[in-house]
Amino acid sequence: MYKPLNMITKQTDELRQLISEHPDYPIVVLCNSEVCSDDSYDWWYAPSLHFSIGEILDCEQDINDERIYTDSAEFEEDLANKLADSGDYDVIPDEEFDAIVKAKIAKYKPYWKKVIQIRADI
Repeated sequence: MYKPLNMITKQTDELRQLISEHPDYPIVVLCNSEVCSDDSYDWWYAPSLHFSIGEILDCEQDINDERIYTDSAEFEEDLANKLADSGDYDVIPDEEFDAIVKAKIAKYKPYWKKVIQIRADI
């Protein structure tokens, strides 16, 4: 005889709680590439779902246009690396470079939005 896992009920209750606590937050689904990196074009069920409050950069950006940023520290690191790799800032002191990075990061601050994250994994 099989016994139920009740994972769907538990996950639904967890998500329902976050929605009730944060009704104004948008809901986003973030899917690990391992869940859907297949050429079969089928729908996939991600059995491992994690719910949390997070943030997402909700604007166009030219730091890495193939990436959705959900971590401001990673975004700042990528922005700093892109500026450093450009060669335009090779001759300035580190303090001045850091100030330029901070100024550029500040322009993105209004576009970081709090969200309810649903992270799907295998």
